[in-house]
Amino acid sequence: MHGKCYGLIALDFALQTSLPLQFLEEINKWTSQHGVSPLSRELAVKFLMARKFDVLRAIELFHSYRETRLKEGIVRLQPQEEPLRSELLSGKFTVLSVRDPSGASIALYTAKLHHPNKTGNHVVLQALFYLLDRAVESFETQRNGLVFIYDMAGSNYTNFELDLSKKILNLLKGAFPARLKKVLIVGAPVWFRVPYNLLSLLLKDKLRER
Repeated sequence: MHGKCYGLIALDFALQTSLPLQFLEEINKWTSQHGVSPLSRELAVKFLMARKFDVLRAIELFHSYRETRLKEGIVRLQPQEEPLRSELLSGKFTVLSVRDPSGASIALYTAKLHHPNKTGNHVVLQALFYLLDRAVESFETQRNGLVFIYDMAGSNYTNFELDLSKKILNLLKGAFPARLKKVLIVGAPVWFRVPYNLLSLLLKDKLRER
């Protein structure tokens, strides 16, 4: 309990210091040079909290986030328009209404609902960005982070794409303003052993251990 109270005090101190201003000063130099709208303090705090108020790492995260969105064509999301609308309604990605014991938000990917011949990777990533953007609107999620569950129960090899899985992991660990607490793979079939060995190389030791 005391540790949690200390953490909240430290967080409040960080929010009240000049750290958000330092971040905004650097980022908005870039936005001004490139004709982009300046970032808000609210958005600055998301990137800072995702990197434990390390300003340099938060700036790096912002640019990774921006570059990933551009690379994958995730510039302006229209959730009421196809094909994003159908992807969101498919239930493939969901952010659960419950949290883990630490207060982290839980994002669930249901592998058996993915059909590569019907849905392009860019649409899947658009849905993931949209749902995670909504999730990190919560200050509790910003503070306590995100748990990602890769549910492979009932899936087969035709539901799996190594390239897509790599993109999802890279996005979660280094291109989105949320603290990735854990990656849990559940219901993995025997054939997933080799792909898992490849994917595990993308995860830091501490994430693999969890």
